[in-house]
Amino acid sequence: MNNKEVINLYIEDRQDILEWIGDEVEIDVLDEVVTFIINDIKQKYQTDLLTLRDQENQYYDIDQIIEFKRPHTYITIPQRYDVKTLAKNEIRLNRNIYIIKNESVLLEKYKGARKVESVEYQLIAIKKANQKYVDTLKGIFDDLVIQPKKRNSIKNDIQNPVQFQNEPESPKFGQSPKECVSPGWIQRKSLNDSNKKNDLKQFTIDEVAKHNSINSAWIVINSKVYDVTKYLNKHPGGQDEIIKGIGTDATALFMQNHPWVNAHYLLEHFQVGFLINHK
Repeated sequence: MNNKEVINLYIEDRQDILEWIGDEVEIDVLDEVVTFIINDIKQKYQTDLLTLRDQENQYYDIDQIIEFKRPHTYITIPQRYDVKTLAKNEIRLNRNIYIIKNESVLLEKYKGARKVESVEYQLIAIKKANQKYVDTLKGIFDDLVIQPKKRNSIKNDIQNPVQFQNEPESPKFGQSPKECVSPGWIQRKSLNDSNKKNDLKQFTIDEVAKHNSINSAWIVINSKVYDVTKYLNKHPGGQDEIIKGIGTDATALFMQNHPWVNAHYLLEHFQVGFLINHK
C-alpha cells in the first residue's frame, strides 16, 4: 500500500512541505531535498547558524528530521530578534511544496491560496547545488585560516536568543550548515552510514561530569554529548582552552569564543549521545 509521507519545515511566515510516497523514495534523496531547502534558508537569511526543533522542544539535525520523519520542524536563528518562528502547525503565507520522486522533484510555490510558480528539478541538479554550497564553505574557511587574527578580532555581543511563544529559549548556537577547523574535515554528510546514530545514548549532566579528565574528556554543546578525548590535541585554541569545558555543558563557553563555527559538524564523529533532563 502506498502511503503519502509529509514533513513540514517552518521559519517565520514560510513553510516548506515535503511530500512523497513512503515506499518509493530513498532516504538519501529526502536528505538531499531537506539540505537543499535548509541551504536556501541560510542564504536568504545570510546566516550559517540555524536551530531545528519540534513542538516538544527536542532539537534535531537535518538527517534526524528525515530519519525520525518529524512532521513539524521549527527553524530559528540564534541571537536574531527579527526572525520569529512560532511553534504552531498553522498554514504559512508563503508555502513551497516539494513533490519528491527518486529522480526528480516538483516544486510548487504558493502565496496564500494562489499558486505562483511550478518548477521541476532533476535530483542531480539539487545534488550539484548542495555540493556548490559545501564548496563555498570551503572557500570561506580557507579565508578564515589565512587571516585568523582578523576574524578573531571581531567582537560578538552575546544577546538572549529569540524565544518561541510560551516555550523555552532556543539554544545559543545552531546546527547547520557545516564548518570545521581543517579543510580535510569538510565533507558531504551521508545518511547511508547510520551505524553511529544507532549507538548514540542519553546521558544526564551528572554522568557527563564524571568524564572531566584528559584521559576521558566529555563535553556538551547544544544538548549533544561528545567524547573529545582524542580531539584535545587538535583544538586550534590549544588543549587548555577546551579543557575548561570538559565534564560540563559548554554551550555558552563555545558561543563566547566561536559564535560563527558549527560545533556539531566539527565534532560529529565524536558524538556519543544526547543530554537529557537538561534545564
